[in-house]
Amino acid sequence: MSVRKFLLRLALFSIPFVGLVVLYIALDPFKVIRHYDSYYIPNKPSYISLNRDYISTQHWINHYPEKKYDSYILGNSRSMFYRIDDWKYLIGEPYEKCYHFDASGESLYGIERKMNFLVNKEKVPVKNALLVIDAELLNQTLNSEGHIFAKHPAVSGASSLSFQMGSLQAFFDAKFFTSYLDFKISGEVKPYMKKEFLMDDRPFFYDPATNEIQQKVFEEVIRKNPDDFYKPLQAVLYERDSTHLQISPAVIKEKQLDLINSLAKMVIDNHINCKIVISPLYNQKKINPADLAILKEKFGENNVFDFSGINEFTKDKHNYYETSHYRPHVAAQILKIVYGKQ
Repeated sequence: MSVRKFLLRLALFSIPFVGLVVLYIALDPFKVIRHYDSYYIPNKPSYISLNRDYISTQHWINHYPEKKYDSYILGNSRSMFYRIDDWKYLIGEPYEKCYHFDASGESLYGIERKMNFLVNKEKVPVKNALLVIDAELLNQTLNSEGHIFAKHPAVSGASSLSFQMGSLQAFFDAKFFTSYLDFKISGEVKPYMKKEFLMDDRPFFYDPATNEIQQKVFEEVIRKNPDDFYKPLQAVLYERDSTHLQISPAVIKEKQLDLINSLAKMVIDNHINCKIVISPLYNQKKINPADLAILKEKFGENNVFDFSGINEFTKDKHNYYETSHYRPHVAAQILKIVYGKQ
């Protein structure tokens, strides 16, 4: 075969691939290509699951020159329910100076990298930090994988090309691509899309000033009639044995300790008012005493607050949306305890 024929065939073979790439760039389904003043439309559904780590970081990059944030709430999706309206009074900072720097499935690695991004890379002042953690978060010491969880390159130091290729690969997944086209044509998020691809057609409150998300739809249903919300969840919110305490395995080992030491050094060197909350999880597992002792040693006895295990928060299933997330009124009570107001 001549070189000319080979190149012609190669070009013809590449047309569908090039077409898909052009379509991906034009649609930007994961919002990782173009600039967005706001990555969510307030009180509208997001429809497609987005990379919350990328959004939190890029939104900060886009708006810090104007906002000059100096107080941050960091953690996984549970940290979203710590409302800035509750927090601002306790730290004495204006609402507009506070920022939610959360990520889905956040890790110890992610929190340390975000703090490093702020104080060492960007060299911006940080007055207050609230870290919402748990044993699972502490156990993760590497950059997350997958287009929904991978860290923003500005935080991780990984190549932008590698990050973008991960999102492009997710778009090329045959099942996702066909379901995404189905959604774009029908305008409907169907049950199989919710189950397989975490698409969501429920509206939620979003404040682009602080990057805060609130699930007001859930709270409104509960306010009107709690049974309407909790009866369908009877199988999800399983019964627990609240008489026998379970202890999580110790997770802080050499890699975790290196990240904790780095994080603690940044907190001390930059005089950050840093408080650590260990979440009250539905499974009622207590954080390992060895892990708790290390955190208190590194950050100070009075700066680490353990709400894991069996307690007033974890006993009542009505304090939860499901087994992973507790409600804002729980977070509000925890904030008062942490900052000495209760």
